[in-house]
This record gives sequence, C-alpha cells and structure tokens, in this order.
Amino acid sequence: MIDFKKYTEQKFSDELKLLIFLSQEKLNNSPFSVNLNNIDWENFVNLTIKHRLVSHVLQHSEYLAENFQIPTYEKLIDNRLKHSKTSLNYAIHAIRIFQEFKEKNIPHIYFKGPLLSLELYNDIGYRSFGDIDVLVEKQNAEKAKSLLEELGFTCIYPKIKLTEKQKKVNYSISHHYQFTHPIQPIHIELHWNITNPKSYFSIASHDIISNSINIKVSNFELPYISKIENIVFQAAHGSIHQWYRLFWIKDFSKLLTMTNPEDLRKAFELSKKLKLQNCFVQACLLSNLLYKCDIPSFESLSIKQNLIKIPLYSISEKDLSKQGVFGKIKFVFYRVRLKPDFNYYFELIYRLRTHLSDWELIKLPKNLFFLYYVLRPFLLIYKFLFRRNI
Repeated sequence: MIDFKKYTEQKFSDELKLLIFLSQEKLNNSPFSVNLNNIDWENFVNLTIKHRLVSHVLQHSEYLAENFQIPTYEKLIDNRLKHSKTSLNYAIHAIRIFQEFKEKNIPHIYFKGPLLSLELYNDIGYRSFGDIDVLVEKQNAEKAKSLLEELGFTCIYPKIKLTEKQKKVNYSISHHYQFTHPIQPIHIELHWNITNPKSYFSIASHDIISNSINIKVSNFELPYISKIENIVFQAAHGSIHQWYRLFWIKDFSKLLTMTNPEDLRKAFELSKKLKLQNCFVQACLLSNLLYKCDIPSFESLSIKQNLIKIPLYSISEKDLSKQGVFGKIKFVFYRVRLKPDFNYYFELIYRLRTHLSDWELIKLPKNLFFLYYVLRPFLLIYKFLFRRNI
C-alpha cells in the first residue's frame, strides 16, 4: 500500500509544494509546510503559470508581501492583468456567438472556459483558460462553422477544406473544429461531441444541450452544461489528461465544496451509469490529498493505486504522452482502466483507421479515399520518425 501523502512529500519539489500551499483557500489548511530558503523563484513562477494557478496564489497577498521577492510578485501580477484583459474579450465573443447561434436557431451550450470560471469563482477572469468551448449537435456543426467564420474567425483545425466524404469520416474520428481570431488572441473549439471518442462521456450532445442551465454574463443568459453533468465531466476530463495541470484538481475540489451532498450523490450515480466511476473517485481522492476536501461519505471510494500514482507523477514530472514510446503505451493502458467498457474500447481502436492529418499530408482523389486506410500504418511511422518536420 503506497502512502501517497509520504510520496508527495518525497517526490514533489519545494516549488511545487509552495504552489499547492498557496493555492489553498486558507493557508492553515495546507498538506505541506515549505522552507522558503530552498525556493527557486523563477521555477516557481513558471510552475504557477504552467499549472494555471496565478489567481489562486495572488489571493494570499499578505503572505506574498511578507515572503516573496518583488520581481516574482510583479511577474505574477502582470500575468494576471493580461489574462483579465483577455477574459473580457472572451466574454464579448461568447455573447456574440450566443446571439448569432440563437438568431440562426442553433441549439448549443458552453462548457469549461470562461463560464466555468464564472461558476466557480464568480469572476470570468479568475480561472485561466485558453479557449471558448461550445457544443452543438452534429447536424448543426457545418452551419455553426460557417457562422463562426462570418464572425471573423479562421478555422485552423482542420487546415484543409474537407470533402463531403472527409467530413463524414472526420465526425467519427474527431470531435471538434478549432478556430482563432486573426487579430485578437481568441480561440474557439466547436464541438459536436463533448469528448473523443464519443463513448467516453456517453451522453448524446442533444441531451447535454437539452439539460442545460443558464449563467448570466453581463445582461445575457448564456446556456451552460448542467450542474450534475458538469461534475462528472470535470472528473472525466481531468482524468483523461492525468490531471497534469493542478488547476483541474483545484476546480474539481471547488466543485466538491460548493455542491450539496444530494447532488454529489446524483453525480456519483451518473458516473457509475456512464462507467466513469474510476474518474470520479480519482478526482475525489486527489482533491482530498492535495486540497484537503472532504471525501463524499455516501460510499466507500477506492480504486487501483496506479490511478493515483500516475497523476501525481504527471503533476510533478511529465505526463505519459511526453515520456516517449513506453509512456504512450502506458497511456493506452491507463485509459483502458479509466473506463471499463467495450464500446469505449472499440471506438478507441476504430477512430485510428485514418486521420485528417493523413489527408493534409497526402491528397488523394475522392475515388481513392480507401487507400488512406491502407497507408495509415506507414503514415504513422513516417510522422513518428519525421514529426518535427511536419
């Protein structure tokens, strides 16, 4: 039996311990004590930005004023001010998209991003985020894509214009289009499935949209993912990314503390229905370990120890996808353990049969599209060997 409290004490750097200490709601509730004499301040700033916890650190201004070097403090404040300014632009564009989609009768919801910041911290710029995530039904994806382009956004994923055949195949191997604004640093992900593969979070997009709630942004009520589904989704999303950024655990711990026991029970029941209970339990245990959140008492929560050790290593070192070939192999087995479900396993394999990056690399005529399936193994090897040049 691994003592994970002892593991974090031994494996986490002093800078990471300080970051976790300062991202607590109250400093007297920290899992770590830190010797400030050992801190590499440049490394601490880099970790704070990487883990997207700048606002959480800056909330403890009295502690920072007494113990921090002035240049370190100034770097964090500068980062926070830049994000606050960008967040206002994100809010404006979220409202513009809402107005356009509503006028053109495209049902949709927002999830993650600026509205999650508003939900958790009552401040659209408090939580760091990199894009607006909006979900539509698959049959409305192309219409929504055209509307975003009319609003001035450029589609950067995919880079090529897809044929009707490619669009149809792409819907089964991907789950979103990605856009950027040519002038402002605003990014959008337009989803037709909330996860990839669809069977990972196996609620139909239509149902997620139908169950939506509203969050007020300025004078507008924007559609947002429902409370129960959001709790389960945040656990599933953080788990698949191995929680390698601490702000995902911080967000989930905040959800735990602000959700009543009955709704937590409903969330856990939904996670079991979706076969995502390992993700939910993992999220609860990590929130307890790092942010001292009470573990829901309605059921004994336990999972395999490796499902805790892998995220802790990803937080302190690097996630499995950055650990070479063996790391990627480990990641496959990690994903399999997160959700024991045949449909999920099948879709993980089925979506590998071709990819739009293959279509960008080699342009075949429509009547030879089947050759992409034959060439797939060779293209994978080619991209692995020469990926820096692609």
